[in-house]
Amino acid sequence: MKEEFYISLIGEAFDGYTEERLGDRTVYIKHVNIRDQRYLHKYYEKYKKKALDKGVETEEERIKYVLKEGLWEEKDDMQIQSLDFEIDNLKKTVNQLILSSQRQKYREQIDKKTQELISLKGKRKEVIGKTAEDYATARSGDEVLRFLLFKNKELTEHFFTELEFDDLEAWEIGALTKMHSDIQSRLSDKTLQEAVLRPFFSMYLSLCEDAYGFYRKPVTELTIYQLRVVLFGRMFFNIFQFTEDIPDNIRDDPEKLLAYSESKKNNSTNPIRDDAAGSAVFGATNQDVKELGGTEGGVSLTEEAKKHGGTLNMEQMMRLAGHDV
Repeated sequence: MKEEFYISLIGEAFDGYTEERLGDRTVYIKHVNIRDQRYLHKYYEKYKKKALDKGVETEEERIKYVLKEGLWEEKDDMQIQSLDFEIDNLKKTVNQLILSSQRQKYREQIDKKTQELISLKGKRKEVIGKTAEDYATARSGDEVLRFLLFKNKELTEHFFTELEFDDLEAWEIGALTKMHSDIQSRLSDKTLQEAVLRPFFSMYLSLCEDAYGFYRKPVTELTIYQLRVVLFGRMFFNIFQFTEDIPDNIRDDPEKLLAYSESKKNNSTNPIRDDAAGSAVFGATNQDVKELGGTEGGVSLTEEAKKHGGTLNMEQMMRLAGHDV
């Protein structure tokens, strides 16, 4: 992405709102702060109570019913729990891996199992049907959306009154929901991490240690995106301060930078010897070796083994590691 996009992204986070066009009018969508989150929970509980008062069952009650009636198998519920556990462990493992090629293989496993999980949860949802939680999520989501829309950038005058919002057509609510979803996607953790690693932000990294000094606002007044900017800035500043020999080609890639930092924590020495004539890492591709700070002459033991019939003897291994034999 172009530098201008990341500059605009940081500016959007700093403003605490996003400016959009709604027909021929300008609307300002407020970014949520910690105080707002209290209202989000309040709206949810308000509509959940309404649903319960109308006799709508909770998800827990519906699950018990469909299991009792044989409409859903307990083994399928166990499979959902198992997949959740596996995916969580795979994500933790990815952060421990040194080689990007290995991380990619694990990510493929994560994607595959995530799709299985989504499919299973979708089938369970079809069996369970609508619950009090579903009703609360949908209705509170609409009310929160109205709460975040303003006529002015000072965020003092709501764009819609309650009555005006209630009169909106379903497609209009859908358009507003998509607008808000696009903002969340644009200001995702990944893009914010990429933004704070761009050259224009480098002079601000050390200042992220002091959130109040950075924004001149109490933490309770900061939006979640403003907090994430200083959090990621502080995190990467510490990595640059305390992690040695970071390869230049990964310094602006948050995923590779975090993985490299984690690998250095888990290994007291660089996995590739600086003084070796030919650096060797088992299972590493040439790209892995370059990312780990090895020389262009670095080799993969896997690739070298293929050249020798699938195995390497001790003498060959020592030569690859830079030892004279």
